[in-house]
Amino acid sequence: MTVSRIASIAAVAAAFAFAGPAAASIEIFNSPGSVQPSENVLVDGGLTGQTVFGHTNKSNTSVSFLSLANGVTLQGFGNGQARVQALTGSLDALRFFRTDGAGFGEVEFDLHKAARDTDTVNVTFFGDFGTETRTFDLGNGNNWFSARTSGGDLITAVSFDTSGSGVDDIRQVRLGALAGVTPPPPAVPEPATWAMMLGGFGLLGAAARRRTRVTAMTS
Repeated sequence: MTVSRIASIAAVAAAFAFAGPAAASIEIFNSPGSVQPSENVLVDGGLTGQTVFGHTNKSNTSVSFLSLANGVTLQGFGNGQARVQALTGSLDALRFFRTDGAGFGEVEFDLHKAARDTDTVNVTFFGDFGTETRTFDLGNGNNWFSARTSGGDLITAVSFDTSGSGVDDIRQVRLGALAGVTPPPPAVPEPATWAMMLGGFGLLGAAARRRTRVTAMTS
């Protein structure tokens, strides 16, 4: 782990320590598709440690995943379903956040496959609004959670803590409305695409001219 990443994580952790309750400007959901963030988080595969990393697929923004359980080492998987899980056993408690400490306005993630002894999870959102915690039931499959903010407030971190030994992994993490990140410009058509479009316009024009001539001849 680089010195800059360690410093960033320490700064973010300090900010959480001083976060307090406030009037919420955040909506929290536990169903898929309620929020549709624009960027997928791709996990850096092959990493292990108390903290592992990923990055968003469009802006390449670094995301940290920090184990909150004593003695639990995380492992990142980048192939197939990008996910973070415990190196051994289930994943009980974790926090994720932008490595640079900046916020985001939208988030969605899946806590996959709860263990038999795990019925509920506390999901906590940290941000400009303070902290907001919700308790949800967990099932033996996909467990989707998401949130979005309003009024210019941002989320700075998300954590979860289960009632039992945990879940298999956290996967399909998505972030949106990232502070300080300019949305990518619309894709510019390739030259071949432009040629096809111009050719199509030409054919439409020719057809219109033929119809005009036929109409004039039959008048």
